[in-house]
Amino acid sequence: MNDSAALLVTPAWWAGAWRRDSICVPGGQPQEPCEAWWLQTNEWFVDVRVTRPGFELNALPYSQTRAFAGRFEISDGEVRWHLVLDSAGMAPKTDRAAAGGLFIDRTNPLLMVEDAPDRFREEWLRPIAPNSGDIRMVECQPNRIEVQVGMWCGAVGFGSHGEVTGRIWHVDNPAAPVAVVGAAQ
Repeated sequence: MNDSAALLVTPAWWAGAWRRDSICVPGGQPQEPCEAWWLQTNEWFVDVRVTRPGFELNALPYSQTRAFAGRFEISDGEVRWHLVLDSAGMAPKTDRAAAGGLFIDRTNPLLMVEDAPDRFREEWLRPIAPNSGDIRMVECQPNRIEVQVGMWCGAVGFGSHGEVTGRIWHVDNPAAPVAVVGAAQ
């Protein structure tokens, strides 16, 4: 292999296109107040959540309209999301969780669970089978992060007025995104 050849990287178990199915807090029932998408490469992520009509005033964590993106890692027994861009103004910031709290369900390989005991439990479904299609970083600059996972693309970046915006779309129909925060990019 010469130096100019592309390196093929095996996708990590967490890499994929994920659509949130539900969130639940202790003592509550699972529900989904958002159209929430998380596109994850081995290292980079884009997350776009749009509150559904009638749920604007919900008090659930991670359930408000928001777009954020950054670098992801599992290290020293922790899962870490290093936010680089965030429409809620929380970047730079690192969200941390116990590494054992993020896992693929044993009975359903298309289900990812993020379990933060005493805080919340999110269930995320893959709309596509694992390892179907390319998983790649498309663009990573200080003002924009874009990733593609199979047929799904996501981007978070600065809009024309300096605000952070985000969107998720299917490659066959980029003009009709499934989730948009702020002015479309």
